[in-house]
Amino acid sequence: MCVRAGDFIRVSQLAGPLQAFDYSKYKNYYLMKVNNTLVVSVGQAGNQIASSFWRTLCLEHGIDPTTAQCKSGAAPKGNWSAFFSKLGDGSSASYVPRSVMVDLEPSVINQIKATTGSLFNPANLITRMEGAGGNFAVGYMGAGREVLPEAMARLDYEISKCDHVGGIIVLHAIGGGSGSGFGSLLIEEIKEKYPEHPILSCAILPSPQVSSVVTEPYNTVFALSTLRRFADACLIFDNEALFNVAFRRWGIESPSVDDLNLLITEALAGLTAPMRFSGFLTVEISLRELLTNLVPQPSLHFLMCTFAPLTPPHQSKFEEMGIEEMIESMFRNESMFAACSPMEGRFLSTAVLYRGVMEDKPQADAALASIRGRLPLTYWIPTAFKIGYVEQPGITHRRSVVLVANNTEVSRVFERICSNFDKLWQRKAFANWYLNEGMSEEQITAMRASAQDLIQSYRVAEETGVMNRGQEIQRRTSTPALAPEPEPTPQPQYTPAPVSRPIPMQGYYEGARSSSSTHLRTLVERRY
Repeated sequence: MCVRAGDFIRVSQLAGPLQAFDYSKYKNYYLMKVNNTLVVSVGQAGNQIASSFWRTLCLEHGIDPTTAQCKSGAAPKGNWSAFFSKLGDGSSASYVPRSVMVDLEPSVINQIKATTGSLFNPANLITRMEGAGGNFAVGYMGAGREVLPEAMARLDYEISKCDHVGGIIVLHAIGGGSGSGFGSLLIEEIKEKYPEHPILSCAILPSPQVSSVVTEPYNTVFALSTLRRFADACLIFDNEALFNVAFRRWGIESPSVDDLNLLITEALAGLTAPMRFSGFLTVEISLRELLTNLVPQPSLHFLMCTFAPLTPPHQSKFEEMGIEEMIESMFRNESMFAACSPMEGRFLSTAVLYRGVMEDKPQADAALASIRGRLPLTYWIPTAFKIGYVEQPGITHRRSVVLVANNTEVSRVFERICSNFDKLWQRKAFANWYLNEGMSEEQITAMRASAQDLIQSYRVAEETGVMNRGQEIQRRTSTPALAPEPEPTPQPQYTPAPVSRPIPMQGYYEGARSSSSTHLRTLVERRY
């Protein structure tokens, strides 16, 4: 029987009784039609991450990241058609990323063109000359409107080549003008035109440690309003936490943007591995399936993640962490790619994606079972714990784990951003930049209120996650705490910005009122 990549076949077509089925004989073929995933990158940071991400995917699949071809005409590894489209046949075949890159200024995309050879379709690399100037309104209401038709036309073309669209991933930083403004506009347009396709926004949140735009709090709050209404899920990468991880775990005194992007690339490669390679018991985990398990309510769709082992890249070939230690380290507060304390909140849902040597599976299962008993889960979702195994290792680690969690502590990250927003807006600092581009004070106030309502939704979910206070006290006293992080090698002094719970101005925003009389369903289903 001839089986081609991408064909839909039944197990009964391959063998008689199920006991006689030899999985290893067909492990390089698909047992179901592949879900094609598109990646759209917007703005300077989004496109820099996309460039690093696609290089990693090419290396994992055995594709040359400059020629888009495989050596000696061999076929790529794994389910390559999930993220690549094939052009040509035989040894001259090219495997082109399903990617669309957009920026309102040309420097980053010009650099990508100069360093990636013929990997990307040139028509999918879209730029303008003027830039957004760090202004959400320019990307959302000004220059972004002019480039939107061209960007959508290229996305339509990529979708037309897909057998089955499993989802769309959007990479963007929501502190800048293009990533926040045009990124929000593009997500709105995609969701309106293709409501059936799930959208995962991978949003980089700003930090004073790596800040380049003084108006980042404005741009971030405005973008959150769109992500809350139109994205099916938003995976946040908080520069505050990434900077701290690179400083303390990698020993880099002054982490650069490239260092932070490398951390993000590691996490994204692990997150998409089950979509690109066959795994244990399941052929693939699609983006749709992943989001179905992680998003319990439409408004509660902001996710955080981490990666293990967090070994410095230059040491990964010489030092290997045990699987139990890796899983234990992922749930420590200081390992999260979000500047908050997840163990002090409630885990609404969790996905642990393991890749690498499969002989460690029993130890991994035992370690996850032990951790699960100590996690502060919410009583109304007691079984929200998804596990995935992929045999294919990454390019830097023989085995690794990615944790994606929907945790109520994500509201602390938003509180920090909103607090910085309030300091600017109360004095109308830089407000004229946005008002002159067509935004109104009423619109700005409504977006800030929407962000506060998002924070309030997670607070209520946290408060209602415990059936009663006595049960929570019993859980905390009867289960051992996670082992503390080992003391790192002494490094230059660095004090991250405090993550606090700001007290909003009473009555200033409607969404900032007390939640004591607000029902959970009212908050989590309210979408502005």
